[in-house]
Amino acid sequence: MEKHLLVAIGDDFTSSLSLRYVYGFFSRRDAVKLTLFYVSPKTAAHAPCHPAPAQESPRCQPGDALPAMEKAKSWLLDMGFPKNNVFTKTCRGDQGIVKDIIKECEAGLYDAAVLGRRGLSWFDEMFTDSVSHKILWESVGFPIWVCRNPDPNRKDVLVCLDDSPQCLRVADHVGFILSGEPAHDITLLNIRANGAPDPAPLFEKARHILTENGIDAARVRKKAIVSDDPAQAILKLARTENYAAVAIGRTGDKPQAFMEHIVGTTSLKLLRKLEGAALWLCK
Repeated sequence: MEKHLLVAIGDDFTSSLSLRYVYGFFSRRDAVKLTLFYVSPKTAAHAPCHPAPAQESPRCQPGDALPAMEKAKSWLLDMGFPKNNVFTKTCRGDQGIVKDIIKECEAGLYDAAVLGRRGLSWFDEMFTDSVSHKILWESVGFPIWVCRNPDPNRKDVLVCLDDSPQCLRVADHVGFILSGEPAHDITLLNIRANGAPDPAPLFEKARHILTENGIDAARVRKKAIVSDDPAQAILKLARTENYAAVAIGRTGDKPQAFMEHIVGTTSLKLLRKLEGAALWLCK
């Protein structure tokens, strides 16, 4: 089944790590559709003092790409992505970059939103006490890939598991993305404190989800670690084993319990510190 990713593009496409990550990650580029999405800066011209016309043109217009978008598209075609699989779309930034990306992702039913260096700076705002922070907690229903200095020589995906529904959705997302993509294997990781329950049932649940997505059992490994600092353990493992992606769940509501707080804190630390690999977040 084809995957369809939204790739956020900034003014300087040559520095877009999201493009380079997608190119380096997929070996079967014919099985991936990419929509390059640009949100134009909000200006005074975009905020008129008078009421809008009765028949206002659509905010988002497919194909109405800026020169940077055309260059980005040409680069992807040169790198082997089929012409019919790469699309461009622009959006007038009426609501702000983050909100417009979220609106487009939800309307377009993309399999993930891919954000590079510029995307990381946008999403830094989401983890502050602001409206955009609330959007991440309560409204984002699609996976987000954050690419910070990705290393094209890395392989495989590290799937971080606990007993939350979000982490099982992570397994489903990874299974879907890697189905038909032979370049990467999967490591299921559980990090627990001393005396915590045996993670074997959790591993079996995740394995079953991956199998349903067509992932051969030979492509799946499991690893259990005892640690009081999950984020540091994940960062160390991602660095030493050269994973291309770290996938983790993020709770959808504000933390009410200790374990929810741990999950949230872990994803936050990974967002800020993970280098070389992309961070895949699922709500």
